[in-house]
Amino acid sequence: MADIARPHHTELRQRDRLEFRVLLGALFTLFLALALVGRLLPQAWRPLRSTGKSVIGEAREAANTLAPFAFMR
Repeated sequence: MADIARPHHTELRQRDRLEFRVLLGALFTLFLALALVGRLLPQAWRPLRSTGKSVIGEAREAANTLAPFAFMR
């Protein structure tokens, strides 16, 4: 019987970390674009709530809020 190679636990954790960082970067880019467009719109029409933070702060907060949901098991 052939042995099936199983990745080690640390390899899985490193892969999960990499996936999380890639997803976080993609979400940050998306939310940064939304925040920039939102600054051009009247305040009542903005897709992200402005909390007095910078555009980058708003995008980071939105990305950090959404990204962990992709890794819930």
